[in-house]
Order: sequence, then structure tokens, then C-alpha cells
Amino acid sequence: MNYFVRLSLLLATLLLPAYGMATPASDSGIITIVIEPMFGDQPLQLSDKSYVDNFGDTLYIDLFRFYMTDLDFDLRGDTTFVLAGYSHLVDAEDKNTLSFSVKIPAGTYSTFNFTAGVDSFENTSGANGGDLDPAMGMYWAWNTGYIMAKLEGHSNVCKTLHHAFEFHIGGYMPPYNAARNIAIALPRAMIVDHDTRNTVRIKADVAAWLTTSLAKVNSIVIPGKDAAAMADNYAKMYSLDKEVQIPLIHK
Repeated sequence: MNYFVRLSLLLATLLLPAYGMATPASDSGIITIVIEPMFGDQPLQLSDKSYVDNFGDTLYIDLFRFYMTDLDFDLRGDTTFVLAGYSHLVDAEDKNTLSFSVKIPAGTYSTFNFTAGVDSFENTSGANGGDLDPAMGMYWAWNTGYIMAKLEGHSNVCKTLHHAFEFHIGGYMPPYNAARNIAIALPRAMIVDHDTRNTVRIKADVAAWLTTSLAKVNSIVIPGKDAAAMADNYAKMYSLDKEVQIPLIHK
């Protein structure tokens, strides 16, 4: 999302309070987003569990983090509710980050959208707080900006110190912007009102990152062509968990 589009959304949020925080409780509802870190079809466990990638290499995942920002929800028809400026850092090591709840206007929704990473507006807006605080360890510098996602681990096929691999994917300048727009189609129309509490469960599959053997590529830590290519990979790691989806829970 470019600077001017983002600025327009922020202004729209201020000028249209019926779609913002001022929405009356009777005309809004709660959606909880749950993230399920995975490796293929297995729940992800850090450090002490081994996995085998598509190249037959055994590996361990030690760290897995990524940003979800600029949430928006598509209503049936042409209307979209945007939570401009919303930022959430998912950290597989911290269970408290694997779910979060937001209040949105009542309606019938068909798609959940978000940015995987941090858009150019936040990257150029100076010091930020909350999940965007540089102290979270996901910020490089003013000229390179935020790390959109991190994946670290180790494998014997890596000819590196401690057999480590590390992918710190970032960059907001074209043509190598590493932020990706993600659309999650809901399994059926999701009704939101003051009597409902909905849960959307999303799988985040680490294995989608690894389309090249770790023996060949085991470190990307600067913006550029390689980082943008890996961003294309992690854009594919998100999917709706249809098996355990809880479309509607009454309070």
C-alpha cells in the first residue's frame, strides 16, 4: 500500500467515525484472529523438533516471526472496512501473540485481508511504538526499514557456523518491496453483530518459505532481489484452517 493510499485511508477513518472506534456497541461485533504456525501438515515446534523439507533435508526451526498489518474486511458487495494503521507482530515463541481480537462494524463479511509485513507509510513515518517499536527486534534502520518476517533455524546441510540458516526479509523501496497483500476467503459468509463473536483461524506454513535447498541458500538478511523472491514465497504460506474453523460463537 503506497504512502498516498495509506494517508487517504487514515483520513477516511477520521472522517467516517461510523466505521471507526466510535461505532456503537450495538452496531459492531468482535472477530478473533488465531494464527497456527505449521510446517507442512504438522504444528510447528521450535528448536527441539526436526522437520524434513521438500529436498529431503532435515532441519530445525528456532525462530519464526512476521507482521500482520493494515487489516481490512470485505463486506458482501463493494464495501470494505479498513483498520488502517493496525499492526500485530506474530512470534511463534510467544503464545500470547498467536491470537488477537478486533471490533468491526456489524455486517456480513466474505474476505479477510491484511498486509504480510509493514507498508511504506510506517517504514517512513519515524519512530513507532507498540508492536512496531524497534525494541521488538524487527527494525533495521531508517533507510532499510522494518524486517517483514524472520525465519531462523539450523540444518546439517548448511556449511555455516553452528549449521545455522537465517532469513530476515525486508525492504520497502521498489522494485524490491517485501510487503505482500494477503486475501483469506472465508468458508461462508461471516455474520458480525453485537450478539456474535467470530473466530478466523489461519495457518502459517513455514515450509512455504523453503523453495531452494538450504545447502544452496541459507542466508538472506538485506533488502533486494533475493529478499523480494522469498517474500513471494511467504505470501503463499497463509491459508484458512477449514477443518477447525469456528465461524460463529455466541457470547
